[in-house]
Amino acid sequence: MKNLIYVLLVFLFVSCSSNEKEQYDTRSSVIKTITTPIYAGQDKTEVVLTDYITDVTIIDSITYGNGVTGVEEVDNNESIKIILEENAPFVSLITLWTDGIRNDIPVYKSMSKTIPINYYGDANNENVQLKGEFTNWAPVDLEKEGNRLVYHATVPQGKFQYIFMKNGQEELLSGQEEDVVSNGMGGFNRVLDNSRKAAPARLQYGEVIESGFTFNATGQLDNVLVLFENQLIDFQKEGNRYQVKLPKKDFTNNIHHTQLVRVFASDNNGRSNDLLIPVQDGHVVTEPSRLTRSDFHNQVLYFMMVDRFLDGDTSNTKPVDDPEILPQANYKGGDLAGVLQKLKEGYFSKMGINTIWLSPITQNPEGAYGLWPEPKTKFSGYHGYWPVSNTKIDYRFGDEKTLKALIDEAHKQDVNVILDYVANHVHKEHPVYQEHPEWATDLYLPDGSLNTERWDDHRLTTWFDTFMPTLDLENPEVTEVMVDSALHWVTNYQLDGFRHDATKHVPELYWRTLTKKIKEQTNRPIYQIGETYGSYDLIRSYVSTGMLDAQFDFNMYDAAVSAFAKADNSYGNLTEILQKGLDYYGYHHLMGNISGNQDRARFISYASGDVKFEEDAKAAGWTRDIGMSDESSYGRLAMLHAFNMTIPGVPVIYYGDEYGSIGANDPDNRRMMKFDNLSSNEQELKNQVKSLVYLRRNSMSLLYGDTEILSDANGILGIKRTYFNETTYIFFNENKISLNAYKRNDKEEVKIVINGIEDPNYIQVKPESFTIVQTKKVPIKQ
Repeated sequence: MKNLIYVLLVFLFVSCSSNEKEQYDTRSSVIKTITTPIYAGQDKTEVVLTDYITDVTIIDSITYGNGVTGVEEVDNNESIKIILEENAPFVSLITLWTDGIRNDIPVYKSMSKTIPINYYGDANNENVQLKGEFTNWAPVDLEKEGNRLVYHATVPQGKFQYIFMKNGQEELLSGQEEDVVSNGMGGFNRVLDNSRKAAPARLQYGEVIESGFTFNATGQLDNVLVLFENQLIDFQKEGNRYQVKLPKKDFTNNIHHTQLVRVFASDNNGRSNDLLIPVQDGHVVTEPSRLTRSDFHNQVLYFMMVDRFLDGDTSNTKPVDDPEILPQANYKGGDLAGVLQKLKEGYFSKMGINTIWLSPITQNPEGAYGLWPEPKTKFSGYHGYWPVSNTKIDYRFGDEKTLKALIDEAHKQDVNVILDYVANHVHKEHPVYQEHPEWATDLYLPDGSLNTERWDDHRLTTWFDTFMPTLDLENPEVTEVMVDSALHWVTNYQLDGFRHDATKHVPELYWRTLTKKIKEQTNRPIYQIGETYGSYDLIRSYVSTGMLDAQFDFNMYDAAVSAFAKADNSYGNLTEILQKGLDYYGYHHLMGNISGNQDRARFISYASGDVKFEEDAKAAGWTRDIGMSDESSYGRLAMLHAFNMTIPGVPVIYYGDEYGSIGANDPDNRRMMKFDNLSSNEQELKNQVKSLVYLRRNSMSLLYGDTEILSDANGILGIKRTYFNETTYIFFNENKISLNAYKRNDKEEVKIVINGIEDPNYIQVKPESFTIVQTKKVPIKQ
């Protein structure tokens, strides 16, 4: 880094003089991806500069917004530490200057608060711990204060679940206690409430104007920032109406065809919602047809387990020849040729899917491993998560030629292909472990206990099983080797991204090294989404410009399962989780909203009651045949799909969920895909999912719109999404089990109605793609 000049930059609405605007109008930011906000802590906050600019030597100076102070440089000038003063606005920024070009990074002031949680049992005779969202669900000890035990929890605004543990066992709550909520799996958790007392003013989309747009605020704001591709730009203010004229910029070196404008704001009550506006050729995008597969917000993602999708080449169908493996846990023959066949048949394009996610395809072992006690069985590596090579394609899935043909065919159809990649661990037969056993973490902890499945208290070192060594990726030498293996897939193949396995078990060093090398060695958009079960803070800690674009929102899925599968006539917890996600990840995040995954029992089998919430779903799949006993569950799964397709984030369909594949947990939730002989219920659900995908991908309000929760009472959930002159209303009504959806353009409000709200003013029609459609014309209010 050059000799840095640190300057306090005080601004209210804009921070550049007219001379600066003339000088910088045509030069775009050197940061090619959108700068994720810095979530400042209550003390010093480290900012890793290489997250934003990989070569820090080109940084001339750093300036700071109102209330932000730079305090020191660390790690060979690759990081700085900042402090937010008490009077700092809730939204500010820092600017990295490179050869006179500004590169702006939003800064969010912490809204956290420390709240004591008291335990009023016998403080002397009970061994009590606590675990919750704010401890990453790892048990922590309480402190003794007088005659009580207490834990001081530091949490941001919102509601957070936790539970006490007595003598190592979770307390059993009936649900009748005060301040408890369903955990989505048949039990209950306590709730710590740190909700804000008053909401800040909201930002609202205004209208599209020549080379710009307007937006409005519902009240007086103390700070407003408008960033055009990571650069602060000017605007005009009149009352609570703001007008933005887009400056001319040179984006010839930008890897994205679409540029993004972001609007941030705050007042004394906190940070407001943010706005996101896509721009092409200097004009606001108002037609979804102009978006491409590289516009990440436009994605609808489909996850298939390759072995269980379609056997397109019977010559490589080779189950492990071991009688100790039951058929459900052995190879079924699905392969890359089968995926390619379905691509050519138009299966994904007809569904509107524009991103497919392949389960791991690297070479897995030939033998049987692991053990399930009853019925007794071992397992093959059909799923792909036991790599014995990180760069070689498993011959049972195909070869290099087939993979390249698959990617080429996908791109012809404007479909992305992302690959599931395993970095955390290897199989014990992997040459890396054979040659360097010291590169693995310890299988036994200092107390002599086995370090397996210690997901939370030893999350960076735990082994998944005794035959799967976890790599010590805090060792830079190990990280370099594994990063280069991952890089092989995006430099030798035109893949469009990664789904990263076991993200929370991998240290940040690996993610930063990988993302830095991806930026340096590729020149196309690469979408990276991770898998982390845990607290919001832990999940968000991996999402940044220098690491991942997103993670799967399992907290949202758990709440949706509880709301839609249980049919408990309440959407209160779901809306709290939805709002918390918006506050944590932003109103236009790229988090994955899943219909299910390979580690959970199928949603539809919970909804039908064939799998019980309180039972061991894995054992259920081995000990009985899971069937379909309640056909109304197809409507409940349709509700989940509709929810995922209409909220912010990236909808993710787990293969088979488009028609309602049934099953308990692994491996029963990994049955072979069905393409033919669907029942009438399955075909109807598939048609509904297809319609919902079409609605999402053809609605700017669902792709980029603001989100407001209208109501969650009386068994009805109402959500409003707005993007300039298009508004979508979504209603979920627990009292009926059917799916009704409609989208209308021509400057009228778009209305999607789930489980039809009874209203005599609605006109009933029956287009080909829907069972029942209810529409009502509502003029747009300017």
